[in-house]
Amino acid sequence: MNILTIGAIIKKERTACGLTQKALAEASHVSRVTIVNLERGQVGDIGAIKLAEIAENVGTPMFSTGKKMDFIKITLSNINTSYKKSMSVLDLEKFMLSGKIQPGLEGQVMHLIDETPTSLVAGAIKQLSAKKSINAKLVWKNLAHVATEIKSPNKFWNAVG
Repeated sequence: MNILTIGAIIKKERTACGLTQKALAEASHVSRVTIVNLERGQVGDIGAIKLAEIAENVGTPMFSTGKKMDFIKITLSNINTSYKKSMSVLDLEKFMLSGKIQPGLEGQVMHLIDETPTSLVAGAIKQLSAKKSINAKLVWKNLAHVATEIKSPNKFWNAVG
């Protein structure tokens, strides 16, 4: 596989999960110019580790088993750690679609916004968007709005909103 093909895949998956080039760059710790050049197939020596991080942040791990991952369930197992009440799949979907925090699930929402890897959030958003046939950008906007409301220190959300 050449860099032109990889760049096209990254662009397709970035668009599918509703991330802007700026947000993907922020999440991947590269410049927006690097993302632009990668998507055009004109990036220089980017390195496998950085490329893998970019791919993961659009929900397409480069080094995977090839099996479809259930990002929503993986995200839930990440955010439900250490809480008395567990957030369900339906709770998470409802939150992501509405941007409204249900009473008793504030901790999980803070964990999702502040501590969950972007790759999991992107994968969950892409999965939910496909399932509900909605624009992934709307889900990102909901989450970015909540991040602003709770005063998240995670600078990534500024690039999204």
